[in-house]
Amino acid sequence: MANYSNLAAQIKPAVECFAFDSIASTNDYLSALAFSQTTQICITSEQTQGKGQYDRSWLSQKDASVLLSIRHVFGVDLSLNGLSLVIGLGVVSALEALGISQVKLKWPNDVFVGQKKLAGILIENTLQGQYQSVVIGLGLNYDLRQNFECDSPWIDLASIIQKPPAIEDLSALLINHILKNCQLFASHGLAYFLKSWQQVDYLTNKQVELDINNQKLIGVVKGINSQGMLIVEVNGQLIEVCSSKQIRLI
Repeated sequence: MANYSNLAAQIKPAVECFAFDSIASTNDYLSALAFSQTTQICITSEQTQGKGQYDRSWLSQKDASVLLSIRHVFGVDLSLNGLSLVIGLGVVSALEALGISQVKLKWPNDVFVGQKKLAGILIENTLQGQYQSVVIGLGLNYDLRQNFECDSPWIDLASIIQKPPAIEDLSALLINHILKNCQLFASHGLAYFLKSWQQVDYLTNKQVELDINNQKLIGVVKGINSQGMLIVEVNGQLIEVCSSKQIRLI
């Protein structure tokens, strides 16, 4: 069983930590707290109502996944466009620190190794006066048992490296890399990360089906723009896509 009692001491900036054996949703827990400018972390061994994008469920097993959320405050004038991409790059850099290569990011919020999903990110934000309170949810497959059932192809860390770090140490590593990227994003915006994104972009040059105003189009992904939107070329025309609901990999 994971013991997160020492987690705050492993995080470089001052943070407030809430650790649970089981909880409905780490994102919901932090969102319900009174506003604070202190970065807050909620981590659990089990989520009973884990959340994915567009009200989907995030499936996991107890003591088998990293399940955490970070509530971080940004200034109200900062554009948050592309923040999920920056968080994904933080996850990539943490995994690279473990010697794991070939990690890719599927726009806008999935972490892939090979053709399988290793982790997902969910971002929710609210305005609090002169601040934007952002809750960053991360679920990463650590060591799933064979009876784990999920419709999408998945992979876990135990399948990638022989001796994964303790889940507590892995969680601290991920949080530190994510918070470092949050600070860089606040100072430099998405532009600072565009070259890094190009190196791990899972979708570039892949064919996708677009749903634009209920019209189906076939195009090829050409990366992202300066606002973090996906660029798809259809018959020589570049189309900006702002929602993953609009695309399907084919």
